[in-house]
Amino acid sequence: MITQVKHYIDGEFTHGNGERNIDVTNPANNSVIAKINCATTAEVELAIDSAKAAFKTWKEVPVSERARVMLRYQHLLKEHHDELATILASRNRQNL
Repeated sequence: MITQVKHYIDGEFTHGNGERNIDVTNPANNSVIAKINCATTAEVELAIDSAKAAFKTWKEVPVSERARVMLRYQHLLKEHHDELATILASRNRQNL
């Protein structure tokens, strides 16, 4: 089964409504591992507007709080280190 990649726009995952699809390939063997529907012009504009709005609020967050977010992310990576390593190793084995 091939994964359908979604767009993340304005805090929500959505399928693109464009007319074309793009294959996402494994660079090691060129096999198709996922597909993504292209976005429409309106979807791209919505994504841009959403990013601009997010930046306006994010830039107002004090550096100490932004650092806390990144430290939490680091903590989650460390907490799930073994699980992530297993996933990556199994994908590499499948692609050999």
